Amino acid sequence: MSGPPRPGSYRAVWANREIAGLLVAQAASQLGDQVARVAIAILVYRDTGQLVLTGLALAVIFLPDLVGSFLLAPLADRVPRRALLLACDAARLVLVGAMALTVSSQPAWVPLLLLVAASLLTTPFEVARSALFAVILPGDAELVAGQALATTIHMLTQVLGALAAGTVLVLVSPTAALGIDAATFGISFAVVLASVTPRPAVRAGGVSPWAVLSDLREGARELAGDPVRRSLVALACASTVVLMAPEAVALGYRPDLGALAGGALLASVPAGSALGAFLMPRLSFRRQLRLVLPLAAGACLPLFATSVNPPPAVAGALWFVSGVLQAYVLTVIAALALMTPDSSRGRVLGVAAGAFSASSVVVLVVVAWLAGSSGLGPAKVVSLCGAVGLVVVAVARAVWPSEAFRTVVR
Repeated sequence: MSGPPRPGSYRAVWANREIAGLLVAQAASQLGDQVARVAIAILVYRDTGQLVLTGLALAVIFLPDLVGSFLLAPLADRVPRRALLLACDAARLVLVGAMALTVSSQPAWVPLLLLVAASLLTTPFEVARSALFAVILPGDAELVAGQALATTIHMLTQVLGALAAGTVLVLVSPTAALGIDAATFGISFAVVLASVTPRPAVRAGGVSPWAVLSDLREGARELAGDPVRRSLVALACASTVVLMAPEAVALGYRPDLGALAGGALLASVPAGSALGAFLMPRLSFRRQLRLVLPLAAGACLPLFATSVNPPPAVAGALWFVSGVLQAYVLTVIAALALMTPDSSRGRVLGVAAGAFSASSVVVLVVVAWLAGSSGLGPAKVVSLCGAVGLVVVAVARAVWPSEAFRTVVR
């Protein structure tokens, strides 16, 4: 007999009925999201041939996330979190279902508007889920293992979604891709309803525009006043220049090879990140925290070799290695959740997610524009982003709150 699962192990996390349900719901909704997102980006590039417009199509998902992070994420403190998860899933099911019905028969702005509305609900769902993780899982090791599984699932859904989107467009239609997306929200709703225990809201006072703005201000003040959490969020935001660069150019790296090759390149970084997230919890959390900056620097290095314009298979392998080293992002997420009291977790995580989304939008658009309009081309732009990333890590190391960080590690 193998005995009971070790605390902090993946088996122990999966043995928790609520966490298992949240992970399954996450996998369902994120897979559908990625299929729809990549399908729309492929369609834009196919119709226009413009990388900058493709980057804008990818960035459109982050723009609603940006608004949702700042204005809707605090709902995870003021509304019962299970009820918020269910409401987000139900609304996204209706909106994406309507988008599937209109994508072929209505002007392009109609399904795009529905996509923006549905994307607004992604951040409050994710923040409520992350906040529940920190409540349900009792210790540091358990939370890190749970967040690792959540990150691994997130990255795997990006891989499968990128590959599936190209396949669906080749075999079927955009309507089918969006229909798959809508169905995944129905699955997520059913799983949350069946597995997650109702809990009261952690913050009294109800919901109003003034309360949300107050939460936003307090969350920003709390982050700004803590040098460790502030530095972690700043590093994550600055690192988007490395995290997002391959994604911004993947579909235009070798357009002559078609949608399937573009989808495979788009999947290379999240595939590596999934492996890195799975392996990271093998280390103690203290060691993970000490490795944040070295891993951030290491993730930049494989991007340099892209400057010689290698074949797509080699570029994909390099980006995969960079993705593995990006596992430090998992530690940043877990550390933020652990360091933040439950009563303010929703608004603090919301501010952090909003800042990350804003950085992602800027990087996606700028990198796509440089790759398509500057004459440098996709390969050299990715290499340039690797150099910028190293400068970012060097600056972060120079201003890092080492003493406060050592205190947290201890």
